[in-house]
Parts: sequence; C-alpha cells; structure tokens
Amino acid sequence: MEITKNNQIIENARPSISEVTQISNEELRILHEISTFRPIVQTVVVISTYLILAAIGFWLNNWAVWLLVWFVQGFLFVCFFAAIHYCSHYSLYKSKNANRFIGTFLSLILLMNFSFHKYIHIGHHREAKIKGNIVGDTSAWQTFPNIKTYLLALTYFYPLAAWKNWWIVTKDLYLESFKTHTQEESALPANFYLSYFKTPEQRQFVLQNNWLLLGWFVLMGGLTVIFPVILFFGYWIPLITFASPFGFIFSITDHYGCKFDLNHNLWNDTRTMISNPIIRFYYWNNNYHVEHHLYPSMPPCNYSKIHELIKHQLEYLEKSYFMFHLKVMRGLISAKSQ
Repeated sequence: MEITKNNQIIENARPSISEVTQISNEELRILHEISTFRPIVQTVVVISTYLILAAIGFWLNNWAVWLLVWFVQGFLFVCFFAAIHYCSHYSLYKSKNANRFIGTFLSLILLMNFSFHKYIHIGHHREAKIKGNIVGDTSAWQTFPNIKTYLLALTYFYPLAAWKNWWIVTKDLYLESFKTHTQEESALPANFYLSYFKTPEQRQFVLQNNWLLLGWFVLMGGLTVIFPVILFFGYWIPLITFASPFGFIFSITDHYGCKFDLNHNLWNDTRTMISNPIIRFYYWNNNYHVEHHLYPSMPPCNYSKIHELIKHQLEYLEKSYFMFHLKVMRGLISAKSQ
C-alpha cells in the first residue's frame, strides 16, 4: 500500500488494525475491561518480592548474597516503572485515583515525577501515531554510533538527566506562571518539554509532583540518618547501582532502530519482545510494546492475546532481551572494526 504526502511516496502505509486483528467491537470491549483484583494481587507480589529479597539479604548478610539481591532488585525497580507506565494510561487499575496514587508512589521510589512522565509519555504516543516524519522527541528511535556510547548509556545514572529536566521545567513553569499573572510579554527560556504540558492544570500537577519529590528526598534522607544500614542496603545501593542499567536494558528495546521517518507505521516503528513467562509477569507484559501502541488503554494482561493475532505483521520482533543487546553490541563492534 502507498500513499503520498507532500509529493513523496510513503511505502508500507499503515494497514488497518481491524484488518489485521479482525476483532469485533464486542471482543475489543471485553479486552479493554480492567480486572478489579488481578492488578492488585500482581502489585502485591512484585513489591513483596522486593521486600522479601531485602529480608533475605539482611538475614544471610553475605556480600555474595547482597550482590544477587541487589541485582534482582534492580530488575524489580524496572518492574515498578512498567507499572508506572500503565498507571499513566489509567489502564492498570479500574479506578483513576488508584492509578494516580500507585503511579505517584512508585514514581517517588524511583525518584521520578509521575505527572512529568505521564504527559511526556502520552505525547510520545501521540507523535508515534502521526503519519510521515515524527516531529517531536525522536530520542527513543535513535541508534548508538559506537560501542563506547552504548556502554556509557548502560552505566549512566538516569536520575541525573531526569533531575536536570525537572529543574529546568520547574523553573520555566514558574516563569510562565509569573508571565501569565503579570501579562508581561518578556521572552521566556525555551524549553522543549513545556510543549507537552498543554493546560495550566497539567502544569500544576507537574509542580505539585516536584514538591512531593522534594518531600520524599527529605523523608528518605531523615530515615537514612536514623536507619543508615537498612536504607543503604535495602534501598539506596540497588537504586544507584542496578536500577539504571536494567532500565536501559529493558526500555531501549521499545523503539531502538525502528522507523520514525516518512515510512513509519504502527507495524514498524515499535518492537515487541517475547522473553519468558517470569519476566513477562513481573514486567507487566510491557515487552508487548507494539500491542501497547495499538491499544494503549488496554490492560496489559490482554496483550498476549493481541500478539497472537498480529505477530506475523510485525517487522521488529525479538525473542529475548539478552539476544537483542548481544546483537546490538556485535553490530557496533563490527562497525568499529570496518
């Protein structure tokens, strides 16, 4: 199929989702129904696993055990982020308030601003639906020029970049508010992220979450002074050492190297990973990322059913996270040697 835009041919134009899936409206309605108890049970299991691992670490109190505990907890932090991701779509729990509360709470644990993430992520979905070139933030689709930049990204502590963005946005939001109230026309610092916050209410939510984040820092700082061993071994060390590498390993697969130019569509601008049942359970089926982009408001437990209907249409499909990254590293090393 071909369509034209600005006298340019767009190949592989987006086929109809209904043609590929052949799901009736009633079947689709049922797949969009959110269970009351399943996400609650799954949330308890994920958080309990983290706490049980910490208890095992303190019980055995061995460095080899602690390294293994922190390693798995780093992965569980990524699972927290997957839950945050679905909370931003209001697709994890039946209640919008439950999505906001759990999303905000888990975001604080990861030192994130929930509203900041939510509005930017919704913008990401909006941009991915645009036919033709994606004109917004295309960083998710970029590739690494060499193995050195890949390894640096693997070891980079993500909150450093996030805190910088939050500080800039907070500063500019306050300046924007001041300008609105005084009706001044003075130039404000240009900020890319401000375009994602469309209404005053959204901007207020971002600022409120920044204050919550500051309160979380004060709380965790105070608890660390009172219970230094518990907080360092049970929270700070796994967060600082393993959360970022696991975040990179799991999140980069979503769009890395996929199409985002004139020829992109829902079948070639996103990647689905298969992985194994344990990873899929703890990661909230976030590996089914094409399926998520097709139906972002669908509860994640149903994405495996969608996958069976569309898997032959997917251009980017990988069986494991390990093999994906091995392939990327081999490609970067080979490119350097040429």
